[in-house]
Amino acid sequence: MKRNSASLRFRIIIFTLTLCMIAFAFIHSSMPANISAEESDNVMSFLQKILLFFRLNAELTDYIVRKSAHFAEFTAIGMLLMSCAYSLNRIKPYKYYSQILFSGLAAAVIDETIQLNVIGRSGQISDVLLDFSGVVTGALIMFFIFSLYKRIRKIM
Repeated sequence: MKRNSASLRFRIIIFTLTLCMIAFAFIHSSMPANISAEESDNVMSFLQKILLFFRLNAELTDYIVRKSAHFAEFTAIGMLLMSCAYSLNRIKPYKYYSQILFSGLAAAVIDETIQLNVIGRSGQISDVLLDFSGVVTGALIMFFIFSLYKRIRKIM
């Protein structure tokens, strides 16, 4: 009985986190270009300070920061979607891989469609592909983590 309530709690938490992460991406896509640019500049400044601290002489551009943010957001979404699948079937979470990919692709398309309606922003197919590659990367990372976890549990 306790295992079922813990599993249900985990499922509720992971689905809620997934929805929150998708909402986070959509909210950022709905920001006007000037606000988004200011946010990117702040992130770029912060990252350059970190690079200087480690005495790395890499030059960041607005383009690199924005594309990295897209990829990172959707990698997190992919990780969370795979965690949702794991919460539904811990033995074969990959059984839901097509639903994970479809959900991730749908989120990427909606994210870019939102930008079509925001002043100064544009939705791009290349960004859909970048976002979707983040989803695939995140799902694969979690798949390997869950596989490793299962192997470790078998040994113990």
